[in-house]
Amino acid sequence: MQAKKPLKIVLCSPRGFCAGVVRAIDTVERALTIYGAPVYVRHEIVHNRYVVDSLKTKGAIFVEELAEIPDNTNAPVVFSAHGVPKSVPADARARNFFSLDATCPLVTKVHREAAILGFGGDRLGNAVRGENHRPVVGHFVKLVDEHRP
Repeated sequence: MQAKKPLKIVLCSPRGFCAGVVRAIDTVERALTIYGAPVYVRHEIVHNRYVVDSLKTKGAIFVEELAEIPDNTNAPVVFSAHGVPKSVPADARARNFFSLDATCPLVTKVHREAAILGFGGDRLGNAVRGENHRPVVGHFVKLVDEHRP
C-alpha cells in the first residue's frame, strides 16, 4: 500500500466575510446612511469586534432585547445575520418599530429546511451543537416557535 502524500493547505489572505455577513453589515450601514443615527441592532450583527465597534462609532446601538429600545423611537431596528425567533418581529410590529431583517439567506434556508424535515425542539438541539452560539439559538428558538402546539 502506497503512503499518501502530505496534504498541503493553502490559506488565502486576506480572508473576507461570507455573502450573508456582508449583506447584514451593508444593511446596517445603509440604514445609517438613509435614516441617520441611531439605528438599533438586535444582537451584534456579526461575530467581529472590529466591525461592531466601527458600526457603533457610526451610530449603531446594539441591544440584546427589543425591550431595551425606547417605545417612542422612529429609528430603524435591524435583526442580526443570525436570525431571530418569530416572536421578535411580532414584538417589533406590536411596538410599531420599523424593522429591517438582515438575517443571512442561508440561515433562513436552514430554518425552512429544518422545519420541512421536522427538526423541531430537542431534535434540532441534537443535530446542531453549540447551545449558546447565536445562529444555533436562532435556529432552535425559531423551530420551537413553529412547532409549538
